[in-house]
Amino acid sequence: MSFKTQFSILLILITLMCALTVWGLLEKALDDDQTILEAIDEKIAAHEADEEAHLGEGESLQSHRAEEIIDHLAGSIVADKYADQSISSDKFAYDRLKIESVFESLDAMTQYKTDSGDIEIYFANLRLKTGATSGSIADVHADAWLEGLGVNYLKDPRFMVVGRLTAITNQTIYIFAGSYDLQGFGFKIEDGTLYALHVKDSVEYKTDISSGIDLTEFHRYKAIYTSGSKIEFYIDDVLKATHDSNLPEDSADAADELTYFRLQITNTAAANKEAIFRYLILDQET
Repeated sequence: MSFKTQFSILLILITLMCALTVWGLLEKALDDDQTILEAIDEKIAAHEADEEAHLGEGESLQSHRAEEIIDHLAGSIVADKYADQSISSDKFAYDRLKIESVFESLDAMTQYKTDSGDIEIYFANLRLKTGATSGSIADVHADAWLEGLGVNYLKDPRFMVVGRLTAITNQTIYIFAGSYDLQGFGFKIEDGTLYALHVKDSVEYKTDISSGIDLTEFHRYKAIYTSGSKIEFYIDDVLKATHDSNLPEDSADAADELTYFRLQITNTAAANKEAIFRYLILDQET
């Protein structure tokens, strides 16, 4: 491109910029010395100050009020949008069975121990200990009084436990909803390997999710079962694995589930191993 052509283009651009600037500074009418830019700014300010703006039929705020969900990203409504003490009990839905425990008592739970296994409870603290005899078991689980009243895989069960280990070798731990030996879902720890696990017809389906997890620190172990679709496994609310095939609900025996949950530790060497749990939630549709 020649210098003459470049210079011509530059002159055109300067002329356009000047024209735009001059246009905005022109008086908006022969009998009104307010400039066009001033008039635009005045209109914008008036609109922003108008409490009734966009409230008319078919306008944006009217539509916003009418829609159950509109323009809020999933998860964007946060707790600070609610005034303290503002949610009344009639706003809660009671469509799910919710089992919640901080282990202040093990009443109605089954305690099972072998050899040097031991179970201790303190407020908000359940300690499962193997003792120093290899192959010792400490187990706490909760069963319904009748088959079919435990975990129901067709009712979107959700399971969460807060816990940690004192060591990571020579042990097997189950953090489980349902029956780990027949049907169920949750977590399994073998030595230092953490698995997302579900069981169907006594067959294990597991995914190694150990990366970045210090098992000797407290974590939230959470599994969400979406009936007919998948099981999602979370550590500290971070999705670590999804299982979407061979689900427990597809078993002929799934409807007979008796167990709600099971927490169990077994050592595989002559050394004491401990699993500590401080909070548990299991809920599902009623």
